Amino acid sequence: MNSTCPCRIKENTNLLAYSDCCEPFHLGNALPETPEQLMRSRYSAYFLALGQYIFDTHHADYRGNVSVEDFEHSANSTQWCGLEIVRVEQDGDRGMVEFKAYFLDKEKLHCLHEASNFVREKGRWLYTDGEFKPKQVVKVSRNDPCPCGSGKKAKKCCLNL
Repeated sequence: MNSTCPCRIKENTNLLAYSDCCEPFHLGNALPETPEQLMRSRYSAYFLALGQYIFDTHHADYRGNVSVEDFEHSANSTQWCGLEIVRVEQDGDRGMVEFKAYFLDKEKLHCLHEASNFVREKGRWLYTDGEFKPKQVVKVSRNDPCPCGSGKKAKKCCLNL
């Protein structure tokens, strides 16, 4: 895949390619070095419906009875369209990333706003839990710019169902 990474991180003014950003994490060729890298790679995994990666990066003590299939179903049933990192904190082997992840449902833009907690164990960052912020919903017109940041009109991009 040579396309832009779903997490839409920029280097200088250019968006990074998936192969230069989250793909090495998804393939197991590298480990995220920071909570933000893990957050971005998990968002990209949701975007690409990589349930095994989502499962593997969710701390076992916090995932309950959720299965790989549950993560895949959730990812496949959601049309993700953008990620915004609001704030990052790291203190040793603990970290927090506040983010907004945008998704479309019935031509309405929803915002999942969460402060996610992470812990590093044996050199590997893992998601533990998070605090959800109030939900936001906005109607997206077909002629509005697409919320994914592509620069296209919504009807030619994410609303092109």
